[in-house]
Amino acid sequence: MLKQMFKFGFMVLISAILITGYSFAQVSGVPSKDIKKTTAKSMYPVFTISPVAGIIFPMSELGNNYQAGFNGGLDAGVRLNKELGLYAKTGYYSLTDVVEGAPNSSYIEVSAGPRYYFSSKNLKSTFFLEAGVGAYIFSQDAYETETGSIDRKSNTNAGVNVGPGVTLQLSKSIDVILKSKYHLIFNDAGTRSFLTALGGLEFKF
Repeated sequence: MLKQMFKFGFMVLISAILITGYSFAQVSGVPSKDIKKTTAKSMYPVFTISPVAGIIFPMSELGNNYQAGFNGGLDAGVRLNKELGLYAKTGYYSLTDVVEGAPNSSYIEVSAGPRYYFSSKNLKSTFFLEAGVGAYIFSQDAYETETGSIDRKSNTNAGVNVGPGVTLQLSKSIDVILKSKYHLIFNDAGTRSFLTALGGLEFKF
């Protein structure tokens, strides 16, 4: 039941990203003749830092062992021009085992990649699509069983991620950022995957 509620919440959040993006989109006022137009050269590059938090939804094989959990992280990016940017992400993903009393498990993500923007000068919201590649570090705490002790586990594997997002302008230097991502991790046993939905504040400078 809890898992179904989280999945429903995820779908609601994705819908909210799209609906809120459009509802916040406002037509900019026409500048007066005495206001000097800002050139593209003076606008870019734009650097960003974004603390974010949200929910992780394990899928497929990972979903058989873990329930939805918390995720948080920090994005750092640079927008090179109107359409293209680069970003790097460090994220923490807490995994809740389906078995009560099981040891705590988590992933740490370190990834980077391109970000493509879909924007208009008449809109205060900006949609984007990003894709990244990097390392995913899995760890599981040590625990006791009836037959003995199980040591702490830790391993690092390569992974990729992709997903859409939107930024909603609050001021010239601060945006609200909302996004969802699909993560695919490669390991010796095959692949592991999960979805994330998260939001936060984007600071521009």
